[in-house]
Amino acid sequence: MPSVVGLQLKSDQLPVKNYANLRDPELWNRVKVDDKKAFETIFLRYWSSLLIYAYNILKDKAVCQDILQDIFADLWNKRRTTFIDNLSGYLKVSTRNRIYRHLRDGAISQKHLDTMGRITFVEATEQMVNFNLMKERYEAAVEQLPAKCKEVFLLSRMDNLSNKQIAGKLNISIKAVEKHITKALNHLRTIMGDTAVLIILPLLC
Repeated sequence: MPSVVGLQLKSDQLPVKNYANLRDPELWNRVKVDDKKAFETIFLRYWSSLLIYAYNILKDKAVCQDILQDIFADLWNKRRTTFIDNLSGYLKVSTRNRIYRHLRDGAISQKHLDTMGRITFVEATEQMVNFNLMKERYEAAVEQLPAKCKEVFLLSRMDNLSNKQIAGKLNISIKAVEKHITKALNHLRTIMGDTAVLIILPLLC
């Protein structure tokens, strides 16, 4: 396996157990404070899948490795200024964009144009599948809410009633309405994460 940003990584080299068990956000927070072992763990976690993704398009292993080397080098060099909410998604989008740039800057054959069209179609399909899965998770999470909390939340987000209208309709205080909505949102964030909640609610309301 190649080296990156001065780290000589071997194919049989695995991160220590404590690092391997860390989730991406925890690893990225460590990388931002110059933890090379955390960066090495990310590198080993995603290198193979990204290489397969790139190779399925370009069919040139050397070019694919160069592209990934550049991506990981940029990731390390810009670690203190780059905000990443979803590391897996960030790396895949970065790889896709580098592939597009490579095809754009080189001689693009009709075969590559067809490939780019397939990428667009597949990713649009993936986005629809991901949205449907997210919607299912959202609906399941709402069903887990206590009855009154669920009723208040749906009146607010699905029926677009104001807190005052909900309070009048259910004969409860506005403060109680606010507490139910806050409780519901906190529950959804726990189940789905902040980003997913921010994406799904505007689309469903």
